Amino acid sequence: MELTLTVPDTVNLSQTDAQILFAIKLYEAEKLSLGKAAEVAGLSYRTFYELLGRYGVPIFNMTTEDTEQEIRNVDRFL
Repeated sequence: MELTLTVPDTVNLSQTDAQILFAIKLYEAEKLSLGKAAEVAGLSYRTFYELLGRYGVPIFNMTTEDTEQEIRNVDRFL
């Protein structure tokens, strides 16, 4: 799919930056996997992964309940 977006000249944003920001938001909204978002951004998996950290986007989206369940699972095996 091709998407065309018109951004005012007053917004200092390159096409590459717009593509990366779009991919980050799609990943954050759980619309794309990390790998697919990296592909949309035109970056390697590792570069995109590192970029998410710089933008404060969590790599893992676990709820408190998910985290507590994981801890219980680990405790069973220790």
